[in-house]
Formats: sequence, structure tokens, C-alpha cells
Amino acid sequence: MISWIQHHLIRHGRWIFLSLLALIIVAFVFTIGNTPGCTTDRSGYQENLFYGIDLNASRERDVIIEKVQLSAYLNGQQIRSDEQFQNQLTSRIALLHLADEIGVPAPDQQTLADYITTKNAFRGADGEFSADAYTSFVDSMESNPRSQQGLILIVLEEDYRMNQIGSVLSGPGYLLPSEALAQTQRNRTKLTLATAELDYAAFTPEIPEDKAALSEYYENNKLRYEIPERIQASYVAFKNDQYATQLPEASEAELREHFIANRAQFVAEFEANKASSTKNSDDTASDDTAEAPVTFADVREAVAQSYLTEQESRIANQAAQAFAYKLYRDEIKRDSAAFNELLNTSNVSLTKIEPYTLAGASQRALSAELLESAFQLGGNRYFSDAYPIDGGFAVLIYQGRIAPEVPSLEEVQDEVLADYQAEEKRRLFNEKGENLQAELEAKLSEGSTFTEAAETLGLNAQSFETFSAQDAPTELNRSALQKAQSMQAGEISPMLTSGGTGIFVYLENKEIPEIANDDEDLTQAEEYLARFAAYTSGTSFANELVFRGLPDTSTEELAE
Repeated sequence: MISWIQHHLIRHGRWIFLSLLALIIVAFVFTIGNTPGCTTDRSGYQENLFYGIDLNASRERDVIIEKVQLSAYLNGQQIRSDEQFQNQLTSRIALLHLADEIGVPAPDQQTLADYITTKNAFRGADGEFSADAYTSFVDSMESNPRSQQGLILIVLEEDYRMNQIGSVLSGPGYLLPSEALAQTQRNRTKLTLATAELDYAAFTPEIPEDKAALSEYYENNKLRYEIPERIQASYVAFKNDQYATQLPEASEAELREHFIANRAQFVAEFEANKASSTKNSDDTASDDTAEAPVTFADVREAVAQSYLTEQESRIANQAAQAFAYKLYRDEIKRDSAAFNELLNTSNVSLTKIEPYTLAGASQRALSAELLESAFQLGGNRYFSDAYPIDGGFAVLIYQGRIAPEVPSLEEVQDEVLADYQAEEKRRLFNEKGENLQAELEAKLSEGSTFTEAAETLGLNAQSFETFSAQDAPTELNRSALQKAQSMQAGEISPMLTSGGTGIFVYLENKEIPEIANDDEDLTQAEEYLARFAAYTSGTSFANELVFRGLPDTSTEELAE
């Protein structure tokens, strides 16, 4: 089998990767770095070295991205977020750097062959390594000539070396015997408890408007109301309809070609309109009459309008791009005579944009991408690329930035008042909880049951029969259960706040079992905690490696 695997690696390895990417469901874009275009000042480029890899260099970065994606697929992992992807990417670079430093060797041929059989991507229906699955997988990739030669072999070797490092960093997984015993006892301890709830939404204390208290609250929290940096900008719009007169009349051949390319869209619209007309009419077609297929003649008017709109949009896009490119190529200064002349010859004008923050860019009618592009502009790069807007395309003209500022109390009084009242309500709610706990304890000492005491105080009470943590009632709040596990019988907990509700827990009884040394649950707990300790140790070391590899400026920011 070893020679068979070698044969397929040598024969098909260079075809495998790019085709494999087509099968990967989750793909993420690693957004570190600068990507200069025609409007980018290339002189501003800076290296971003991380263990010798320049993460601002697209070629180096793209290779690492491909390796992470391929490795995840081979190991049957699902990358569910961009953060998770970036963690895997930086950890891969750091661990391979450590492997190089201490001289972890690549696997020999036999070791690599054995390692391949452990990959999830090559398992059959029975969960074991399948030669057929491997062959089918490799053969399905070999038709792609753009694959980087030998990349799958490189990734497998790197993964093997990383695993060797990981097993050493993780260690055996140390734990105290008492830890496993405590977890097993906690899971099997029998609890009998009741809860009482106070609804936060229904709690409506009277909060008087105190100008002095409001002013003090504003002074203590004024940074909360700081207006972030804002952009001052305008834009030039290239509307589709202003280019209608520049279009020659479409030929029948062009219209038919447009119809063929977008047939499904025109047919769907025609049939929807026909169904609507039929619904509003008393005439109904016979059930046995087969509907004739939709032809070009049936939708010619819609095709002509669609084609005209598409051509107008194409010319508007070209005009916007040409405008931005001319600013770049001729190094035209903002507000110069040449700039104004270009506006005139392009038959466009500046439209002012109200100053906006980065967070506010998505709340404007204009394209969020267009507005956000301004935060990358400055100096000679005062114009954006062309971005689509409603009915055309636009180029943003950056004019400056307004520094962050803190408005006066008078300017944000309504917002400050709402925040002050909300915080006062939370404070009074917690104060109410402290008083209720004391009253519940007093009533219990007088001989009342917990349920009677809670209902007397206007709380919603609920009792739960004896249960263990493993079979806890689904209606029992998880925070209340967790709190009960650390309480003693007869105790009432302080008020817990969970999901807009204040919860008191009364632990009526607690039965802690004796656990034998050979108990199966105890053995499982020991194994689980050992694996978790090993994982935590390895992950902590990898995170430390990543931190140490970051540029000095980044580590200083994280340390703060």
C-alpha cells in the first residue's frame, strides 16, 4: 500500500490543490495588508513580517491561505469564522517556525504513507481509510493544470511536523485526582431546589429628574458620548441615463444574444406577469391546453429595455473609472484648475456628503463601500475607485477629517437622560434584590416555606423535584443550576440576573454520592480532564508563540 500511495502522490500531487478548493464549502479572505490599485500610493507600502512571512505581500499570504484551507479539508475541519481562520493561519506559521528552529524532521516515506491513512478526507463509509476514496479523490483533481505542483505533499509533511510539535507542547495532560472526583460527584449529586423570579421589565421604580445627578453622570461618562472621527467628502456621480444618447440602436442580433444569455430571467418575468393578468381576468385557460414556450417575440420589449439599461450602466462605469484613472495618471490636485476642467469635460459636478463616521457609513443611502473607502484616503490619494450607486457609479472625493469631539451635555441631553435612567433602574433592581433576599431568609426563619415566602413578596415561584445535574429539568435556568451546585442545603442565593429576570435559588436538599476508585464515570472524567489540560497547555504555548512573533507595535497595543 505504501508504494501505491507514493505512486498517486507523485503522479497526481501537482494537480490536486486548486480543484480541491472548489470542493471546500467555507472560504475566507484574509484581510491583513495593503492591496495597491491604480488609486493607491504604492510608496506607502510597509512590510508586515511575522516569523519571516510578509503578510502584506499577497503572494506569500495567498500560499499560506491555500495551505490552511487544504489542511482543514484533509482533517475534516470546518472553519466557521474569519477569526478562527486567522488563528489557524498565524498558529501554522508560528509552529512551523518552531519546528524549523528545533529541527523537527519531515516524515520518511513509510511514515508519511501511514499518516495519510489517518486523514478524514480519505475515509470510507465505515470510517476507515479507503483506497477507493483516496483514488477517486486524487483522480478527480488531476484535470486542473493550474495547481501548484506538490502542494498537497508539502501540506501533509507540514501537518505531520506540526503534530509532532503539538504532542510535545501539550504534554500528558496533568490533573489532580481530586479534580476528576469533584466533577464526577458534581454530575451525580442529587439536588432538590426551588426558584423565585422578579421580572426586570415589570420593575418600574420612580426615578426623579435630578439636574445635579444628571450632570455628574455626564461628567463621569462623557467619553461614552464622544463623536468618533468623521470624514468630510463629496462625490461625483456618473448616472446611467445621462449616457442613453451615446448608445447606437441595438441590432436584432444583439437583442437575441441578450435574450439567450438571460433567458431564465425574461421567461420568469413573462410568466409572472401572465399569471397576474390571468388572476385578474374572468377568462381561464383550459387545463388540457399545453402552454407554448416563451419566445423572443413575446418578450422583445423587455429584452430591449434590459439591454439598454445594461449598456448605459457599462458606459457609466467606464466613464467613472476613466475619471479616477485620469486623476491618478495626470496627478491632478484636488480643487485645481485641471480638476475643475475635468469635472466640466466629464459633465459631472461635486455633491457634498454630510460628515460621517466609520460606523455611520452603513446607515447612509450611498454605497457603504464607497463611503468606507474614504478612511483609506489622504494626501495625494484623495479620490476613490469607481463604486456602484443607485442608478449609476460614483467616485468619492476626500476633503478632510473632523477630529473626535465630546459634545456638551445640552447637545446630548436626551441620550444622557435615557442612559442615566437605565443605569439607575439597574442599580435599584439590584438593591431590590438584596432586600428581597433578606426578606426571604427572614420568612424562612419564621417557618414559612420558600414558595409561600416568595409568593407573599410578589415573586413567581417554582419548585423542582430531586434531580442530578445530568438530568436537570429543561425549564430550570442554567445559571440557577450552576449556582445551586456550589451552595449548601438551606441556603438562598443572592439574586442572579439572567435574560432580563432576577432569580433567587433556594437549595432545599443536596445529596453528594460516594464514588468508588474504579467507577466508570470517574475514569471518563480523568481522561477528559487530562485531554483538556493537554489541549489548554498546547494552545497557550501556541498563542504565546503568535504573540511573540507579532510586530512590536502590535504587541504593545495588545499589552495595553
